[in-house]
Amino acid sequence: MRRLPIFLMVDVSESMVGENLYKLEEGIGAVVSTLRKDPYALETAYLSVIVFAGKAKTIIPLTELIAFHPPELPVGGGTALGAALEHLMNDIDRTVHSSTPDRKGDWRPIVFLLTDGAPTDDVSRAVERWNRSYRSRVNLVAVSIGGGADHGVLKRLTEEVMVFNDAAPDAFARFIRWISMSIQSQSRSVSAGQDGKLSLAKPEDGLMAPVEKAGGLAPFSGIDDRFAVFVGKCAKTRLPYVVKFERHLGRFDTRDPALAKLLETRSYVLNTAVPVKNSYFDLTQSSDAAHAVSSDQLIGQPTCPHCAAQFGMAVCRCGGIHCLEGEGERTCPWCGNSGVYGSSAAGAGFDIGRGRG
Repeated sequence: MRRLPIFLMVDVSESMVGENLYKLEEGIGAVVSTLRKDPYALETAYLSVIVFAGKAKTIIPLTELIAFHPPELPVGGGTALGAALEHLMNDIDRTVHSSTPDRKGDWRPIVFLLTDGAPTDDVSRAVERWNRSYRSRVNLVAVSIGGGADHGVLKRLTEEVMVFNDAAPDAFARFIRWISMSIQSQSRSVSAGQDGKLSLAKPEDGLMAPVEKAGGLAPFSGIDDRFAVFVGKCAKTRLPYVVKFERHLGRFDTRDPALAKLLETRSYVLNTAVPVKNSYFDLTQSSDAAHAVSSDQLIGQPTCPHCAAQFGMAVCRCGGIHCLEGEGERTCPWCGNSGVYGSSAAGAGFDIGRGRG
């Protein structure tokens, strides 16, 4: 039987933590549920899920729809698109059947690349390999969630680059319908013996727009500066959590003079704090260079998402971030050393190690 291989390549970097990742997780289940009701898709479609942050990992290999169980999406540090592309290409080589003189291979694979940020690794070699050996035989659709991806990089991979307006009403539900309809359309095409360019479903008004042109590649910086992301550990459970601050970029209109002054001098506002599992470290990009942001650039103090301790951004001398209930002697869950914690003086900022985003 000739399969229609479909790869969902999902950015699970720190910038995706929160509502977007939860909705994508639910959305994968909705795609499968819809496709199971389509006899053409049920007969041909095989689905795989690849996640990437600082590293890439296949969490669901190519699986027929009837046996597919939607996965829980993990979180990791970094947006290593180059590593993800290499992983995808290796997966295609290993799992997609090529035609031989004796039999026809699988239909042309479809890849939906979903990302919200710029790469934090060097993509040049992976892009060159893709264009040399895969672009002509794989249908790749790149989706820039919220328009935050590097469109210059994506346009070097495929002509099908779409900006997804994740702030539109019912955005994710409509986006998932668009993916499902596009797969259904291709399933019908291959069932009729047509194995050409992917015919995407028409997106609903206000939901998506194609990227017609994109500038050159942005300089490789190794960090997504739209966010200041920090990894902490719960002092009670020793489990990790991710705290995400977002650049406010003048988005707040306030008549409070004190708050207005604060927004003039500080760059990042607290967005969310979410619990993660120890698998976070398995997908996190290691770095030789330390990245930090000053505490006086941050607005907001999260509570611990594991134990609800009042302060989620206490910093040990070892550099480890953790939670605590209040001032006094505490033990750092990173290094195991004890120390006396207190509030820093006004205006006395200090550097805090940050993730790549």
